[in-house]
Amino acid sequence: MSLSTVGCKKSNESNKIKEGQSISSEKKGTSTNKKDKNVTFKPSDYTLKTKKEYVYEYLGLKFKLSNKFKKYMNDKKIAMLDDQSPIDKELKYAFLTFNKMTKEQKKAVVNKKEGGYEKWENGLKRIGTIGIFEKNTSEEKISKMTKCDTHTKIGVSSDGKYDCYFSTNSGSEIKLLNEFKKTEIQIIEKKERPKNGFVLSEKTDLENTEAFKK
Repeated sequence: MSLSTVGCKKSNESNKIKEGQSISSEKKGTSTNKKDKNVTFKPSDYTLKTKKEYVYEYLGLKFKLSNKFKKYMNDKKIAMLDDQSPIDKELKYAFLTFNKMTKEQKKAVVNKKEGGYEKWENGLKRIGTIGIFEKNTSEEKISKMTKCDTHTKIGVSSDGKYDCYFSTNSGSEIKLLNEFKKTEIQIIEKKERPKNGFVLSEKTDLENTEAFKK
């Protein structure tokens, strides 16, 4: 794992939630709309996609995954998902999760009724997470939230309110874990939480492409 801190570029770029970036309440099965309950979908189609670089301004983090790790994601061997504390309350945590998917989980089609998505997600094997937690959150609590047992503190967010962590599950498949540990992470300027409360949307430019081009 490579760590560093940089200043955040200033621009007039907009922030958009891309398709597949977050599973909505309707997809998860928590929607109150009755007509949604009999609809099925394939969760593996809604995992986050591979990119050259991920930039999360509201987390104050950006990172790059190894090429081999991204290949595992493209082959649907790894599911990248996101999680954060309730958006209508003060932010306690927000992180990206990386999980091993079996062939069965890759092909699985679930019903929105009775929490089909949650059952699928809970069945995934956690590899690791990258994210922020309210300052001074104990590692015991972080372990419960992330399903990881090893935590490396990257640093403190630019606003001083959150601790940034790279966490791993020592019980995960060794080749996947070793590739995940090659992730390059940088702490950047953290933007104020948006009005909708969702902090896991990525920074994009007006063309909706990479935020930091090289």
